[in-house]
Amino acid sequence: MAKLQSINPFTEELNGEFETLETYQVDEIIEKAHETYKTWKHTSFSYRKELFLKLADVLEDDIDACSRLETVEMGMLNHVSKAGLLKTANLIRWFANNFEEILKEKEYETELLRVKEMYDPIGVIFGVAPWNFPFNQLLRAAVPNILAGNTQIYKHSSNVPMVAIKIQELFEKAGFPERVYTNVFVSSSLSEHITSNKYIAGVNLTGSEAAGSAVGALAGKYLKPSVLELGGNDAFIVLENSDLDKVIELAVNGRVRNGGQACNASKRFLVPENMYEIFLEKYKIAMESLIIGDPMDEKTQLQPLSSEKAIKDMENQVARAISSGARLITGGKRVDRKGFFFEPTILADVTPSVSSFNEEIFGPVASVMKYKSIEEAIDFANGADFGLSAVVVGNDEKEAIEIGKKLDGGMIFINMIAGSRASLPFGGVKKSGYGKENGPDGLKAFTNKKVIVI
Repeated sequence: MAKLQSINPFTEELNGEFETLETYQVDEIIEKAHETYKTWKHTSFSYRKELFLKLADVLEDDIDACSRLETVEMGMLNHVSKAGLLKTANLIRWFANNFEEILKEKEYETELLRVKEMYDPIGVIFGVAPWNFPFNQLLRAAVPNILAGNTQIYKHSSNVPMVAIKIQELFEKAGFPERVYTNVFVSSSLSEHITSNKYIAGVNLTGSEAAGSAVGALAGKYLKPSVLELGGNDAFIVLENSDLDKVIELAVNGRVRNGGQACNASKRFLVPENMYEIFLEKYKIAMESLIIGDPMDEKTQLQPLSSEKAIKDMENQVARAISSGARLITGGKRVDRKGFFFEPTILADVTPSVSSFNEEIFGPVASVMKYKSIEEAIDFANGADFGLSAVVVGNDEKEAIEIGKKLDGGMIFINMIAGSRASLPFGGVKKSGYGKENGPDGLKAFTNKKVIVI
């Protein structure tokens, strides 16, 4: 039986090992989740609301333990983790307080007919979660799925098993019926077996392009609806009328938050020709001044990467970018100390022929490009295979909005770094995936919109 390992990215020490399930055990869990679904889907909206409001309270009450798990398993700055967990608790409350209005049955008349329209749940949903925001990104998908009347089983990322266990404990402590939510420790090799199970009604995944492509192919093969929230190589467009000090502040925070390990982080920085050199000069100073250290220390600004493999990936990607034409301004290598730390890195003179133009780098590495016209900037921004989000920074808000309308992406942010809100749809286009999390779309993702015509 294979084991999952949890390793502390700061100390490089083993947190623990966890055994994976056998195939027959997974089958039993899916069958029990299906049996639970048959009763859960008929529960009242008020009952579901009560449970989820309790879940939010339980999470908030246990915030110290939960934040410590995020820090010791994937290296997140502890004070950032606590803020994110409060945000997650409020996300749960938003869904609990709004789902009835969004999903309630509606009646209307059309073409001399009376119509009843409703959103029915569809069954057991198989979820695959990432490690980079291990509480938030799982719960923002699972919560609306379950509120809609489905049950959920989840394969969390293999390097955050203690978070995975904790999430199931939160559901249990909040009083949810058994098998409404179930964590499963399984290897990726079981993904097809799980997806093909007759009781699995849909698949949702947040993860890499490669993982999404594999899971999406399986969902298509077995005709299961799916939502894929994948990677990004998001553009950050600096306009000529920008306040450069504000630009630098946003460019640093937008690139290195969560150690640069965010799908919607800004990764390609597009700067006007006449601001290019001064931008690089100021950006270099700001990036080099970041405090690297213990993620439990509130003074630390840059956390370790999640794993030894992540370090090797960074080294390889930076080397390939340089060999394909990028100019290294600062950083580019592992920090000479214990822990999975990578230097804040700036790659300049990036063009469409440089590897980092069209490749997501999941760490504190910024690719900087110069542009001659807004039209060229838009072409550069839209030239990547990804289309998750983008940032436009400038003093003329109207101009920034008009540029935003021309950008490929599900979310465009004006004069702020990219983020997420419970009430707003989250998702992208192209290789960033399909479908939406959050907002009304997230609640409806795994429902059957049914009409009764009278």
